[in-house]
Amino acid sequence: MDSTKRARKAAALRGFPPHGLILGGLSETVRLAKGSWIEAPSAVQARIVNGAYLRVGAFCNLNGGTLNNIVVGRYASIASGVVTGTHEHPTDWLTTSRAAYYPELYGWDKLAAGAEAPSIHSRKAYYPESCPITTLGPDVWIGQGAFIKSGVSIGAGAIIGARATVVKDVPPYAIVVGTPGRVLRLRFPEPVVERLLRVQWWQYSIYDLFDAPMDDITRALDVIEDHVSSGRLAPFEGLVLRDEELTDLPAALARLEERPLALAN
Repeated sequence: MDSTKRARKAAALRGFPPHGLILGGLSETVRLAKGSWIEAPSAVQARIVNGAYLRVGAFCNLNGGTLNNIVVGRYASIASGVVTGTHEHPTDWLTTSRAAYYPELYGWDKLAAGAEAPSIHSRKAYYPESCPITTLGPDVWIGQGAFIKSGVSIGAGAIIGARATVVKDVPPYAIVVGTPGRVLRLRFPEPVVERLLRVQWWQYSIYDLFDAPMDDITRALDVIEDHVSSGRLAPFEGLVLRDEELTDLPAALARLEERPLALAN
């Protein structure tokens, strides 16, 4: 391992304590797609596929598994062994191999084609469905070992049970279990779900919400609505690390060390 990789891995594993960022999942990720970002504070321990498009909101706990081309809303939780954003393969082409639409796979184009590699690239067919972006809404919880198909959208507050296989979109606050995944029920009655979606409590820092009784959803919403209407709550704005900073973690760490993050107003 060269010195640059060692420095990157050390920075990722160390994280950014003044900003509540834990970035162990990026220790082997050399680059991220343009437009990627992570909002502090968040913990990204899941392995992030190299070159992935990644957006992670604040207060997330991405504890394990493998993530690729994914947008994650605030307060989301992902357990160990979860897989999202795996590559799709064409089923009606000559071959299902990725080399058909991605000839530079592992550098095989140069190895096999040599001087003919440029002409191969000019003739390749595109397969835009290869790895569409998967979307997890705010406050989504993905249980251990679940599989989420590329391009699926999971609504705010939904729960995906352990070992579930999700191949289609999930409505907000639904609980999905089984293989294939099916909606077992909603977390709350529909009027409460509608109220949650209207209030969008995830706009705020949870450390500004402890006046609300967390274990009583109706009273909690009453308190939050009152605080919003009276001006006592302001939306939380976390520091955002963008793709160019996330691919040079040692430099980003040095820049941020003296800038602690306030989690409450």
